[in-house]
This record gives sequence, structure tokens and C-alpha cells, in this order.
Amino acid sequence: MKKIILLASVFVFSVMVSCKNITAIPKVVTVEQTANEKELVFTEATKLSMSIDGMVCAHGCAAVIEKNLNKTVGIKEAKVDFETKQVYLIFDAALLNSEKISEVVLKTGDTYSVSNVEVIN
Repeated sequence: MKKIILLASVFVFSVMVSCKNITAIPKVVTVEQTANEKELVFTEATKLSMSIDGMVCAHGCAAVIEKNLNKTVGIKEAKVDFETKQVYLIFDAALLNSEKISEVVLKTGDTYSVSNVEVIN
């Protein structure tokens, strides 16, 4: 029984140390959509890549950023790669620009910063 308690304590401690955002709940940016916006036709589909600094874990940081980007109207698909600290996404340039996309990331958490924003076509 003592071994189980010790293992559980070590596990909880390692999780708390590995992810700084475990004590602070990650912010989920609310994005409102109407039914018509969900079926939006992309008029100017554009690819974008950018670097995000400040992520400390894949589950609490990268996953929340990816979720918030994918919920944003005008973004078709967003993938956050925690290992390389890169985001790759497809968005509608008629609705969004790189500054608005960066704002979504910055509003997700105070520790994140965006750099190397590059439109790929």
C-alpha cells in the first residue's frame, strides 16, 4: 500500500513539474458561430505557418491553442506541433489576416508569443 501511495505521489509531482500551466487553467477563447458560418465556403484559402514560444506541454498548451484556432471562424484547419513549436493552418484570407490569427493565440495564454509568421502559397 505504501508503494502505491508513493508511486501516486511521484506521478502527481511529475505532472505538476512538467507542465507549468497545470495550476493555471488554460484559457479557452469563445468563438461564436452561426449555422451558416459552419458551412462557410472558403473564397481565398491560404496557408500560414508561425512559431509559438511559451508552450511547456502538449496537452495543456498546444492542444488548447489548436482547439481555439480550429473554433475560429475563417480557419479551416489548424495543427499545432508541440515538438517544433510550429503552427500550420489553412484560413480564408477574405475573413482573417495573420494579425487576427496571432491574437487568438495571444488571448489563449499570457505566456505565449508568436513569431515567424509566414503566408505560404
